Amino acid sequence: MKRFAFIPLLAIVVLFSGFRPKGDGVKYTSAEGHFVVEFPGTPEESSQDDRTDDGVIFKVNIATYAASESEVYMAGWIDMRTFYPKDQTIKQILENERDGATAGMNAIKVTTLETNLGPTPYIEFTFVTDEYTGKDRIYLINKYKYSLITIFGLKTGIPISADKFIASFKTVQG
Repeated sequence: MKRFAFIPLLAIVVLFSGFRPKGDGVKYTSAEGHFVVEFPGTPEESSQDDRTDDGVIFKVNIATYAASESEVYMAGWIDMRTFYPKDQTIKQILENERDGATAGMNAIKVTTLETNLGPTPYIEFTFVTDEYTGKDRIYLINKYKYSLITIFGLKTGIPISADKFIASFKTVQG
């Protein structure tokens, strides 16, 4: 009987051998945005001008990696120094940013997972729309807003790769 004791262990090794990590990912650094994050593939950069309700023009910067139509990772940042809200707490700003992001996606369900008001304040939440689901963490650091958003098909759900991507975010000196 002892010679068959290794069969369950062998079955586990064979079963999980197809689930090896795809490598360490691609380290993306934004010198201008003062951050680094690890994407599961090479992202494409884009930016566009936007305008506050008061008419202040600002640039929205985004790096996007789309593994497929149902798996997207994005890191966006905005320099808010010229229009930073003076009459709101950090918590209010983070909640307003969450609400604005999810309204723009027509989210039908939003679940706030954590609000951290420490040295690197953020709000993390999941969302569901009619077509997709995802997870987002919005930071507010030194009057810069960072958003790490992941989007997946409804059938796929939110995989562990979303957490790995979000957790890889680090600010850097600039």
